[in-house]
Amino acid sequence: MQTAFKSTARTLGVTLGLSLAGCQTLAGVSVERGPTPLRSGDATASTDIQLRNDHLVASIAVDSAPPWGVAPGGIIDAAPVHNGEPARDKVSLIDFIPNNWSSWPTTYQEFTIVEDGPERGVVEVRRDWEGVQLTTTYTLAAGSDRIHVVTEMANDSDKAYDDILSGYVMWPDGGHLFGPAGMHGTEEGPTDQAFADWSAAYDEDWGFVLHAPYMSHIDYDARDLYLQHDLAPGASRTFEGWVQVLPDGSIARAVAAEVERKALPAGQVSGQVETASGDPVTTPVIVVERDGQPYAWALGDQGRYQLQLPAGDYQLYATARSHADSTPVAITVTADGRQQVDFNDVQAPGKVRFQVQDSTSGEPRDARLTIREGQMPLVGFLGKTTYFTELNEVGQREVAIAPGDYVFEVAHGENFLSQATRAQVQVSSGETANEVVDIHQNTAPNRRDWYSADMHHHSDVLDGFTPPEYAIRSELSAGLDLVLLLDHDTTRNLAEAARLTAARGVPFIPSIEISASWGHFNPYPIDPNADYQINSGEAPIQDIIAQRDALGADAIQVNHPYIKYGYYTNLENGTATGGYFPRFDLMEINAEGEYEKTLRKAWDHWSHGERVYLSAGSDVHDVWQHRSGSVRAYAQVAGEVSAESFVASLRDGHAFVTFGPLVYPDHLFGEDLTYPEGEQTTLGFDLAAANGLAAIQLIGDGGQVVAEREFDDAPTQARAEFDITVESDTFYAVVVEDSEGKQAFSNPIWIDAMSHRPAPEADGE
Repeated sequence: MQTAFKSTARTLGVTLGLSLAGCQTLAGVSVERGPTPLRSGDATASTDIQLRNDHLVASIAVDSAPPWGVAPGGIIDAAPVHNGEPARDKVSLIDFIPNNWSSWPTTYQEFTIVEDGPERGVVEVRRDWEGVQLTTTYTLAAGSDRIHVVTEMANDSDKAYDDILSGYVMWPDGGHLFGPAGMHGTEEGPTDQAFADWSAAYDEDWGFVLHAPYMSHIDYDARDLYLQHDLAPGASRTFEGWVQVLPDGSIARAVAAEVERKALPAGQVSGQVETASGDPVTTPVIVVERDGQPYAWALGDQGRYQLQLPAGDYQLYATARSHADSTPVAITVTADGRQQVDFNDVQAPGKVRFQVQDSTSGEPRDARLTIREGQMPLVGFLGKTTYFTELNEVGQREVAIAPGDYVFEVAHGENFLSQATRAQVQVSSGETANEVVDIHQNTAPNRRDWYSADMHHHSDVLDGFTPPEYAIRSELSAGLDLVLLLDHDTTRNLAEAARLTAARGVPFIPSIEISASWGHFNPYPIDPNADYQINSGEAPIQDIIAQRDALGADAIQVNHPYIKYGYYTNLENGTATGGYFPRFDLMEINAEGEYEKTLRKAWDHWSHGERVYLSAGSDVHDVWQHRSGSVRAYAQVAGEVSAESFVASLRDGHAFVTFGPLVYPDHLFGEDLTYPEGEQTTLGFDLAAANGLAAIQLIGDGGQVVAEREFDDAPTQARAEFDITVESDTFYAVVVEDSEGKQAFSNPIWIDAMSHRPAPEADGE
């Protein structure tokens, strides 16, 4: 059966039935139109397409808006089926991306159900990207745990595309990531060192594997698997991949699929796993290394395991949640061979209980606890390498951990308020170690009415990995005074975050990241109950800025303006919908977002008298991998500190942004100082840096350095003064650097010059 469905304007008003709600085991494949049956799924339109068999459910967006402003046509929901019941949605986006970011600009999307089962389900999606026609075919066979995906790029234009990155991307909803074997832990770059052509996202009870034999590059922690290629006018290129859906986190299933896909000679390995005391390990994990690099792992059951490996040499070890690893065993796998490898020295967990406090007052401190030496689990659900103290038991944390010797780095406001403390801990199986850790704080900005927040911080929606409680714990451990939370185009977690911060007594700034493909913006503080309805994939800048008022916000920030999907980048490229609309309040200095360009653009704005001020955000999605508040905004708030008072001060420029150093000005940033022409005055700054101060620069009109000073012996506190002569209307800002190269950037102090010339006489006098 073949049916066609076209969604050009995406306004089709039809009602189509969906027969997936019964959740009964299917003998074959079904292809239906309608909302997803998956809990927390995003494909909610009656026109969306559902692919399903007894292994998986996948939802293709037709009229539901994909995340990040991507065009419809990709998979926006997917999950394994457990005992006939589809699990919770675990996918944000699986799609073909033609230009290393988004399939916009596009003018049409056409959807055809080519086959609707029961042996195969086949869906064809046709759409355009610039002058290139993209045709993607999704095929699911009965009994298969893999969706076969083929995309043809056909360049019908006169434009030559050189060195572009195209291919399939797989962005999970939470969980953990495992990059191509040989490159695990590499965020981006060529795949010359990879010895597998797949990457995985997983947790203990689900997994997704993207098989991409064409790939030559990875990006975003191997969520994007690309081919670097040219596409001349009139040329076409075909990409082929497979999306494998796993019922659990046993990545060895990806190896078995690779063996089948490539017809590799392979053998079987099986055995049992026990602790050193002879007890079977209930849920063991067998980790496989190849050429000294992690390759895969298999989950066992009741102490037993089995896995298939291509012929070759490997090293295996057994482990389990919070258990110490076994002794590694070297093996050689032969074609069609079978061998038994047992492990009997896995050690059961111990515990360590931390108490973190201020070294002077003894008051408890929120803290980040990071293992720097000791066992660090490869498999994400077996244990963390970073922990946080409890939200409502400040400074306290008990951790179940593998026995062994450890060095923990314990930090509160590291690089800003203090330096990290290193704690040596010895953990024994079945015992609890107690550790009291003192934090020495070098400066206290609150005593000067300066307060900090990370103005761009995610939770666990879409590409986020952090539940709201842990986002809050991480932000407080960073020494931030207010907590902000946002996610892409949703307010889903704001109510929970508001409840948790209220219980702790911490001011909360609710926000949302409006995520067009050509720019991201966040208004704050918003009303979490406000009706957010715009489609960021289609809305122009004018409608996005209007959300400041629609959501009850006091300010709106342009996020990472100069990355590839930043607003200023796309203004320069001519691809920002609606063009230039300078009605925003703040520009973000982002932890990894080409912030030097943003800083220079801010100086350019100020040189023209344009009062667009700096803000700052870490853009953290995973607090266990990245530091909350690694860059932050400090604003001066006299009186009660609240979301509203902090944002008002930030919006009015009474703030600086910093990766470490702190700046306390004599004259508040954002203020206007009026002097007669020719008068001399002094701009003074008290400075502090947990890592020690290195230098300060005074920045003037045009972003020029007009004066600077270096500090000897890296003092943690110092005073800097600059004498200036008022010659014209201008601004002054400062850049402060610490001994580790971390910098702070201030908003401007405005200088208004009064002329000495007499006022003109009135006519007739």
